[in-house]
Amino acid sequence: MGIGSIGSTASFWQQDQNFWQKAQENDNSTAASNAVINAIGAAETNLGKGLASIANQTALSRVNTQLSAAIQNLLQPDTSGSASSSSSSSSSSSASSASANSSPTAAVATGTAPLSMSTSLASLGIRAGGSITVSAGGDTTIYASTGNDTVGNLIGALDSNAYGNAPVTASLGRDGRLVITSKNTTNTITIGGVYASNIGFGVGNQTFKPTQGASNSSSTSATSGTSAASTSSATTSKTSSSTSTAAPNQSYPTLAAEMSSSAASLLSDSGVGGTLVDMLA
Repeated sequence: MGIGSIGSTASFWQQDQNFWQKAQENDNSTAASNAVINAIGAAETNLGKGLASIANQTALSRVNTQLSAAIQNLLQPDTSGSASSSSSSSSSSSASSASANSSPTAAVATGTAPLSMSTSLASLGIRAGGSITVSAGGDTTIYASTGNDTVGNLIGALDSNAYGNAPVTASLGRDGRLVITSKNTTNTITIGGVYASNIGFGVGNQTFKPTQGASNSSSTSATSGTSAASTSSATTSKTSSSTSTAAPNQSYPTLAAEMSSSAASLLSDSGVGGTLVDMLA
């Protein structure tokens, strides 16, 4: 074998080594690219599941709030009258009188604007940073709009039991108007802020006092006479009715909890379908 042949063989071997080294580098590069693609795919899947879960929870919370508000409205106490009766005596004369006081009623603030839980505050003209205040019992809840929030967010903030917040509950009435109710029968509710009128609490509809109990005199009766065999008796009486109030012994949060399983079936009626709802969950 000549020197030229040895050189040619060495050159071929070097080319072969270079080829396999290049192939190995390509394989490593492909594996790295596949790893990045797999990571991006997994991240997109997790993002989709996360967004779907958030959308589901938001929708369910909105519907549960609507259920609680509807049940609360159904369970508002009604005032009904009850009649009082007088007693008579057959052997002696007596006179009696009774009086009853109607129970005081908590202050209730009702707005004038028809709303829905999904109504955005921006669509009502409330700008980002715009505030609405609700005061009762020396405490005040200040809600500042984020620019992307809804009436449901406002109601949730008013319903929260955060320290220093006004002791009130909030819901939408059957006609869609915002109803804010004091948690006791002594506090006056005051609603203010630049944008209070945008949710139905304009000038003249911003201060709401509790209804104090009124005294109603009831019945007086007088009966005289004697009863015996072969004797006659005379009895006279005068009665008047007194009113009382009765409150139902039911708790709307309990009923709301029992009905929460039906919240998902009401999503289609809640006003916002949401393309991610029930997807990838």
